[in-house]
Amino acid sequence: MPVTCRAILLLMASFLSIWASHWAAAGESTLAQALKKAEKIPPDWLAGVASSYDTSKPWKDARLHIRGLLGEGKNREAIKLTYDYIVERKVQKDDHEYGMYLYLGGEYEWALKVYIERLELLPKGPTGEYEKLASLYLRVGEPDLAVKTLQDGLTRLPEPPWAVTSEANLHASLGDIYAASGKTDKAVEHYETAMKLYPTSNQPYGRHLLHRNVAKVQAKVDLLRRKNLDITKLPDGTYRGAGLGYVEDVTATVTLKGGRIADIRLAHKEKIEMGVSRTVPEQIIRTQGLQVDAVTGATVTTQAIVEAVYRALQKAGL
Repeated sequence: MPVTCRAILLLMASFLSIWASHWAAAGESTLAQALKKAEKIPPDWLAGVASSYDTSKPWKDARLHIRGLLGEGKNREAIKLTYDYIVERKVQKDDHEYGMYLYLGGEYEWALKVYIERLELLPKGPTGEYEKLASLYLRVGEPDLAVKTLQDGLTRLPEPPWAVTSEANLHASLGDIYAASGKTDKAVEHYETAMKLYPTSNQPYGRHLLHRNVAKVQAKVDLLRRKNLDITKLPDGTYRGAGLGYVEDVTATVTLKGGRIADIRLAHKEKIEMGVSRTVPEQIIRTQGLQVDAVTGATVTTQAIVEAVYRALQKAGL
């Protein structure tokens, strides 16, 4: 699996605590309440979703169409097609994309149920699924279950040559959970383990990008130790930085004026970005900081934007 598809929730130390508070505010503060919402599968609304897609086409074509729908914000149509192919007609035997498209489409309770059931049955699960389940547990106010999920993933790593990278990803995600819980020392411990592991991976492709994973985790450590950014003394000017997204680098051009971030312009080729290319720069400018509200389903793009802005500020002398 390419490293770019494994880039996990950069700077989630700030994101996860915000997610959890949003769910608490919405009344979804417990696992029981979240699972109760997912008791009826499929939900009633699914029958009312119209789709003109020719479902006689093979899954390899349908999955690209589904991703396109998600990129356009047509989440329910995407989920309807996913359910039709994977669950009703069982056209796709490996259902790992079932939970992923629910997750990307904002059906978090449904995705939570699917991931719990799926990972209970798998002897060895893909690392990304443990990470998504952990993030969903945190959304419903269950950080201990989030930690346990990632620890379970460490005992069920995939076979080589992906074992080392998977182990590193899980340690990085454990760092995110502990950072969100205010346990900075534990977070740094896991981040440092991840940074030591990434360069030792013998994965067959994508090894040239492993140093980027190290840089991402190092950025998390840097921001943990520097929660309040002092932008006021940075010189006026325009600075550029980059962060690794799903597709390739997301580049941020940051304009500083009068000790403030005055403007952020992005260049990227992300497909499913859920509007974060607009909302994240707006939040950064409004708060003059990098603690932004992540959108589940676009966390990799969000992380890339935040990292890119951070790198630009470093070039300015931060």
